[in-house]
Amino acid sequence: MKQIIFLRHAKTKMNEEGRFCGRIDVGITEEGRNQAKKMRKTFKNYHFDAIYCSPLKRTKQTLEAIFPNQEFIEEDGFTEISLGDWEGKNKENVDQSLRKDFQKGIYTPPYGERHEEVEARVRETIERIFATYPDNSLILVCTSNGIMRTIKRMYNIKTENIMLKNLEYFMLEISK
Repeated sequence: MKQIIFLRHAKTKMNEEGRFCGRIDVGITEEGRNQAKKMRKTFKNYHFDAIYCSPLKRTKQTLEAIFPNQEFIEEDGFTEISLGDWEGKNKENVDQSLRKDFQKGIYTPPYGERHEEVEARVRETIERIFATYPDNSLILVCTSNGIMRTIKRMYNIKTENIMLKNLEYFMLEISK
């Protein structure tokens, strides 16, 4: 069996302000950094065969706070969904029924990345990572909420809420 733990990045200023971030490359806040440092206890007994992140600052800074002086592998396939016209907008200023449909994967904001495109790149990335490591491997991936929602839908992972809070995580297990 191979396992990947998917971790959502720490809090950003855009999270605090209730704005859509998408591919806007923002860093984490000081509060987010401090919360990420506390995650060291959560992961101290894990031995990760590899640690991946998207190329966005918020994921790299989160991992740097949790695992200082460690190397990470940047993976474009885990880059947050492009939200097109919604990027930078306050979440309350968009049609809330469309927002819910977007979260369910059945609506794409104007000029945003289609869910089918996101699923294809995420599936290819996960399959390539699983093919790279032997059985009983444990991988950590720090990414964003949109990618994690996509993975939950694709692999039918049940969690309490489709939307994850900053620094929440879940595990994907594949046995072949």
